[in-house]
Amino acid sequence: MKKPFILFSMAVGFVVGLFSVISDHIPYMVQDVTKFEMIIFYLAVMINSLPFWFMMAMFVGYWFGRELKEALLLGGLYTVVAITFYFVIGAYYNHVIVQEVPPVSVSWVGQIKTYAIWYGASIVGGSLGGGLGHLIKWSPYALLLLVVGLILQLNVNGASSWGNVIGIAQNVSFCIIVVSIFIYLGVMNKRGSQ
Repeated sequence: MKKPFILFSMAVGFVVGLFSVISDHIPYMVQDVTKFEMIIFYLAVMINSLPFWFMMAMFVGYWFGRELKEALLLGGLYTVVAITFYFVIGAYYNHVIVQEVPPVSVSWVGQIKTYAIWYGASIVGGSLGGGLGHLIKWSPYALLLLVVGLILQLNVNGASSWGNVIGIAQNVSFCIIVVSIFIYLGVMNKRGSQ
């Protein structure tokens, strides 16, 4: 393992895990929110979105993957680190800070199944993101797959997500990313034709 990848995974994985826990605990009906809190809420919701997790794995594949297999592996490993931080910080927050007692006890088998699903999905998504990040080195048009994912996420968010400030900000951010990708591809295409 390369030291820069390990440092990146630990630092960024911690931040992603922390903000994802914050996102999970944002009150649904918040009044008198300060501008600073609104920014934190926005960042938390953005970071806790599937497209963001996928894009971070893409960065890993792009920056650290020397070949496709390595990009797939590192994208999956980074995502496992991030989801582990998410679980650890979430458990600490729930049991130590909030002192929340689970309303229903879950069997060990149920917990193992839950973790297997989360880690399995994380490995698959992170590996695909890492692989796509590496493919961008070969062709910027690989970014079109990210565009498809962002449009799917906007559909999943649905019309109701346009009814609150954080949802609007997230949707607009996804739209800006889509438009930016098309502008980038247009510029790259123009340079290639010259």
